[in-house]
Amino acid sequence: MASTMATEDKDNRIFLWFNPRSMSTAFTKCVSFMEGAHVWNEPYASCMLNEWFSNPEDMKRYPKLESTFQQLTGTCKKVQEFGHYYDGGTLKPTSVFTHEWFLGEIIKPLPKGKSFLFVKEDAACISGRFEMLPKVSFKHSFIIRNPLRSVSSVRKLFMTFFGYEDNPDDFDLYESNPFLDSETLPPNPCYDVWKYVKTNIDPNPVVIDADDLRNFPDKILRKYCEGVGIPFKAKYTKWERSDSSMKYFNGSLDLMVWGKQNHVYDTAFESDCFTPTTSPLPQFDDLTPDGQRYVLDLQDGFNEMYQSRIKP
Repeated sequence: MASTMATEDKDNRIFLWFNPRSMSTAFTKCVSFMEGAHVWNEPYASCMLNEWFSNPEDMKRYPKLESTFQQLTGTCKKVQEFGHYYDGGTLKPTSVFTHEWFLGEIIKPLPKGKSFLFVKEDAACISGRFEMLPKVSFKHSFIIRNPLRSVSSVRKLFMTFFGYEDNPDDFDLYESNPFLDSETLPPNPCYDVWKYVKTNIDPNPVVIDADDLRNFPDKILRKYCEGVGIPFKAKYTKWERSDSSMKYFNGSLDLMVWGKQNHVYDTAFESDCFTPTTSPLPQFDDLTPDGQRYVLDLQDGFNEMYQSRIKP
């Protein structure tokens, strides 16, 4: 089984799995203000990017990655401009990230003053590679979002990630995109990880819905904390608007600075609470063809996970 624990290991370790644009970064910022939090930001994604960038065959298979590689290389040259944000964690260049290195880091005892480890990760970066999960005990949790609500943001994210500057209507989410590669990944990676966890690790992992979190933050946060073993305090529903807390994240320096430069995380970085959902769901017929395909790929899995979510 992928997650087994030595009896002397008492550290509380938590994964948060997600599909893109599910409010995972805002939620992670919230968690980072909880007492004793030791946060990792998408280490498996960094491992995968390092694999792709260092493998000529992958770069040929996914030609859009060349633009991404150039963006991150440029980001590395500008890191000094943002050094004051990232001097408290163990943020390192993507090029040092390997699964072996990360798995060695994640089994270390927590730093002094830290009471739990929290790892935020894109489910696509572990789906089908479950042997890469750490061999120590983790509580697995999931944040989901209706794909009708996330799809437009997902398209914008990948347009930015791949440096696409032409007509947005002509962009294809699935073309040369390793994060949505139907040959190597299931249609809904978050659902795939959830099923694996239920079968092999925990029959009742914690699932929260992004709209529930926005509309009932006190109830959802309290139940989430109870589910993963974090002592809840009412003050956790509010946090600093400043993004200075990000300097205590652990993960890829390149990706964090790139995200800041490209305004990918602006809403999360500038948040200080969860605000209610007010906009209606977009209509399926109004989506681009690739957007419709994305929704169809995710909808059934989302519906099933939604039934098992923490309810307000």
